[in-house]
Amino acid sequence: MKIVEKKIEDQKVAYVPHIDSFSKLPEFIEEVAQLIHDNGLEAVGFPYGSYDNDLEERAENDQIFEVGMPIKDFFADGKPAARLGKLGLKELTAHTVLAARHVGSHKNFNESVREMVNYAIENDYDIVGPITEIYLPASENTPVEEIQTEIHLPVIYMGPKRD
Repeated sequence: MKIVEKKIEDQKVAYVPHIDSFSKLPEFIEEVAQLIHDNGLEAVGFPYGSYDNDLEERAENDQIFEVGMPIKDFFADGKPAARLGKLGLKELTAHTVLAARHVGSHKNFNESVREMVNYAIENDYDIVGPITEIYLPASENTPVEEIQTEIHLPVIYMGPKRD
């Protein structure tokens, strides 16, 4: 797995928080997309799931996470908004992540995350935020072994000064 440092620009997102099973992710993504549409907002990126708890430490139906999508603007009916019913709206400031592609089933997803965490530690990065999974598009016929998810691990470089 190739791990790279990547800069994420400022972005606005619409999201719904959950305490539930991560296995329900497909229906939660559909829900967010529908809420974005119903509220007259425009999605401008791929759906994501974000969590800062270890998925192996919590019961299957007790996972804490949010599901969302980048959006063009916060305006609803011409006015800035922070919440539209169930849909939360926030702005993420520019930040640095370690990014890598996980290919295949999520059954061994924690192995990819562990590899990234080890890379961060070994290369003088401090992890400063929740793990985010970006769900890249695939056709309905794509075998599960070929599904790609980009993992983002927010970090700050703490090592020797770089040129």
